[in-house]
Amino acid sequence: MPKYSITKIEEYVSLGMDKSLTTKARGDALESLVCYLFGEIPGLMTQSNGVDVFKGSEIDVSVANTQEARWMQVLPVCFLVECKNWDAPVGAKEVGAFVTKLKEKGVQLGVLVAANGVTGNADNLTAAHFKIAMAQQDGRRILVITLSQLRELRTSEDFAELLCRSFLKVVASGRF
Repeated sequence: MPKYSITKIEEYVSLGMDKSLTTKARGDALESLVCYLFGEIPGLMTQSNGVDVFKGSEIDVSVANTQEARWMQVLPVCFLVECKNWDAPVGAKEVGAFVTKLKEKGVQLGVLVAANGVTGNADNLTAAHFKIAMAQQDGRRILVITLSQLRELRTSEDFAELLCRSFLKVVASGRF
């Protein structure tokens, strides 16, 4: 599978961390990074900034998965990605809103790219961790990927394997 350009990854990360830019520009940098990383996995196609006809809900990135790459065969053929390029961890309210988006769209898998993770404690299932665990009751799975994890990726196979391992972990334990 293709190698990622570390320079390109770091350029997106630098833009996303540049406090002189607007919040939107910083968020767009993370979305662009996510589209780049997913787009290099064979058999995946991404679409950014999908807005529903009522202008009530925006999807940061939609992913179509032909399941060509071996690790991607475990994941559904379509899933959604929410990007949160925040200085703080993402809270339960925002995770709950993402779960609602998945439900409204009839999608079972969501990937939350949270620059600094989510609130709460995984062992005690508090705050955002609770929302992620409870989403499984409706057959929804939420994978949380952090910016530090994205920066460690060297190949698209690394990313596909990270997604697969995260998916298996959340299915088995309700935790990511």
